[in-house]
Amino acid sequence: MDLNHLWQNVQEELKISVSQTTYQGMLAQTALLDLKENIATIGCPNPYLRDLVENRYYSLIKEVLDRQTKEKNSLVFTIDQKLSIIKKTKKNLGPLFKKNSPVQKQLVDPAFGLLPNYNFTTFVVGSANNFAHAAAQAIVKNPGQTYNPFFVWGGVGVGKTHLIHAIGNAIAQGNNDFKILYVSAETFTNELVDALQKKTITKFKNKYRKCDCLLVDDIQFIAGKEYSQEEFFHTFNALYLSGRQVVLTSDRKPEEIPKVEDRLISRFMGGLTVDIQPPDYEMRLAIIKQKAQERNFSLPEEVFRFLAETIESNIRELEGALFKLMIKAQSNKSPVDLEFAQNFFGSFKKRTQRVTPKIVLSRTAKHFSFKTKELCGKSRKSELVIARHIAIYLLRKDLDLPLMKIGDLIGGRDHTSIMYAIDKIEQEYSNNQSLRNNINQIRNSLQF
Repeated sequence: MDLNHLWQNVQEELKISVSQTTYQGMLAQTALLDLKENIATIGCPNPYLRDLVENRYYSLIKEVLDRQTKEKNSLVFTIDQKLSIIKKTKKNLGPLFKKNSPVQKQLVDPAFGLLPNYNFTTFVVGSANNFAHAAAQAIVKNPGQTYNPFFVWGGVGVGKTHLIHAIGNAIAQGNNDFKILYVSAETFTNELVDALQKKTITKFKNKYRKCDCLLVDDIQFIAGKEYSQEEFFHTFNALYLSGRQVVLTSDRKPEEIPKVEDRLISRFMGGLTVDIQPPDYEMRLAIIKQKAQERNFSLPEEVFRFLAETIESNIRELEGALFKLMIKAQSNKSPVDLEFAQNFFGSFKKRTQRVTPKIVLSRTAKHFSFKTKELCGKSRKSELVIARHIAIYLLRKDLDLPLMKIGDLIGGRDHTSIMYAIDKIEQEYSNNQSLRNNINQIRNSLQF
């Protein structure tokens, strides 16, 4: 099977695995550039998309690719500027893409790093995020002057990334001459290191200090990175003092981010700081209906209500539950009614209410007779490394945490270390009875 044909098969599975918005905005823009010795090189059109796809969809893409090739593969993500967003969208979407569709009209300069389908139209507003949404709308009307900087914080999967993309897209559509830049804090740090190595620091500074609106996702990633903080401090000052807009997101309040200089924290808090809470019942119900509509999946009203009542944690888990229900129904060729959903998710509510990342770490450490501090420490003892890898595997597979979030929890490790641990467990799981037993025993203690 040639690469193009293989990737088309992978894309067909991905298309039904995520929402149409996510597929069009992210996964449809990727390409399989190479596959040698079970290492797949996947191209993305820009570094922003590369980081998003790698951090959020590594496991999903690997699972689909492994199934298509009947091999265990590792993924490497790279930038291929030949992949234009419009070209890739037309090529991969097939009948979903129409010449005059809203998707094409919404496209902005790919160099901005913005996902066009993450906009205010697709952003569900409720009591958990209405203040953040209202503030974002005010910023769009007068960027750089109202609520600058704008700092949004909240847990995993509550819509922070969607909101700041929506801000960027709305500003871009209303200000054709604006240069807007979306970037993750990890990308900022990586590009800084690359600029220092290649002696192109002036080019790096010009890129970030000459934009009209800078959107930085997961700013907590710069914690403990002194040179990144130094450079971001000066970048922030250059933009703020010249009246240009800065928008930041984090998984916690500014003052609760560890190992970040006080002068940066004070600047983060100098504008408007808002939080986004997990969605309430009404908001969850609206979201699950929208996600089903995006996937052309019809459900009875009582099933929608059951899902909204059962899954209370975050939007990603809600969307994941819908996907699992779709796949189960399609594989069984069964109509989805309330009894079907209740049987499928019978114990799900108990798990989502009780299990947290801290509990996963605690139970895993206890199972191996370690302390949680040791599990997240730097020791390389073989039995401790195995326990650490299993904890990482459970955090990813069962709680669906982002790679960077897991890295933060496991002693500040980078996402490549986290991916290595996940791959290691996946490779050994089928052949290592002892490993499976340990994982199953920990899952039982967690009621997974």
